[in-house]
Amino acid sequence: VVRKLNDARVAAARPQVDVLAGLEKATLDSSTELKSKQIGQVWKLLAHYTSPKESRNIAAGACAYLEETFVEHVDRIVAQYPHDANVGGIPSTNRKIRGYLNVQFGRLGRVPAFLEMFNDEAIWAHMYTLYRCGFKQELLKYALDMEDIITDSDPGFVAHLKGFCDQAAAIRSDIPVTAASLEDPYKAALYKVLGRGNVSKKAAAEVVQTTEDYLWSSLAVVRDAEHIAAATGHPRSTLESLQALMLKYGPAHFDPNGNNPLLYFRVLLLCGLFENAVDFLLQNDRFQIEAVHIAIALAFYGLLNIPSAETMPCSFGSYLVAADNTGGRAMLDFSRMVIHYARALPETATDDAVNYLLLLTLPIQGTCDSGQHSLCQQAIERILYERTDYARYLGDIQSDGTRKRG
Repeated sequence: VVRKLNDARVAAARPQVDVLAGLEKATLDSSTELKSKQIGQVWKLLAHYTSPKESRNIAAGACAYLEETFVEHVDRIVAQYPHDANVGGIPSTNRKIRGYLNVQFGRLGRVPAFLEMFNDEAIWAHMYTLYRCGFKQELLKYALDMEDIITDSDPGFVAHLKGFCDQAAAIRSDIPVTAASLEDPYKAALYKVLGRGNVSKKAAAEVVQTTEDYLWSSLAVVRDAEHIAAATGHPRSTLESLQALMLKYGPAHFDPNGNNPLLYFRVLLLCGLFENAVDFLLQNDRFQIEAVHIAIALAFYGLLNIPSAETMPCSFGSYLVAADNTGGRAMLDFSRMVIHYARALPETATDDAVNYLLLLTLPIQGTCDSGQHSLCQQAIERILYERTDYARYLGDIQSDGTRKRG
């Protein structure tokens, strides 16, 4: 895969090669079934960051991934409990959502009394779940169909939702929010992500229980921050504040026993902390190969913050480098990581080692960073010299004086 990437880079300044798919296949082919499944989710997330629709918008890409995986969860639950779901025939989106909620409430033994119901349907739970799946237009259509019922609970909600979905600039949401008006936690959770009043975390706690739900709720607010700020009059939520909070929590908060490092790794990726994520995974022996290849993919798509050869720090521990003295975005010592990985390859894999070292110029593709080119050249010369196989690569002078090309 790396050789194909380098060949494509030689052929074109902007190589048309599906790096993500190639690196994903390479890492999955060498993994156990469980490990492949876990790493597969990481590659699926990265695909959202590199797609034309969501590229460069971390919150949008992360939300799209979390919505996609939640839809898969809904489908899995409905298929696993067909009798309880009772969707019947060919299930429409609303039937599947209804079936999913039937299973969820069936596990409780009853529909909680505090949910707002109409004809045995938990309307706010239904609308929240539609939005959690990313079905924004389906949510709007459902709300319009149920407008007469919803108006009894919140007369201005449908108009607010329509403006929000249409990205209208003039939504205002000055409605008073009380514990009584938000007794239904699904209503509170939906209000929070749509900027409908000032909702406390506690009001939606019963709905936002998993790490994925929490991150989706937080990232959805960041994704639509401008809109929500206009609606509520409150300051915009920022990705930086969420990133700082996740770093403050640390891995122990999400994985107390340290059995699943990929969980915190994925949290960091979802928040756009790519450098921290790679550095964290590199510290785990089980996932170093995956970490290196994920870093290569991120570097190829320009998503890694990498120091230049001239500012390369000297460090023997973490691959993470502080960007500056003001606490800016961290950098990843990509060059040192690649050199360490290439040098660790067996002597029988010198070709592979050289191809990995050629990636030292990847972060500066299309630029004129002579320092990075020089670093790449020195690293290749050193590994060939140490492995005493340099004649094969650099050429040699034959006994008759003729030159043999490498």
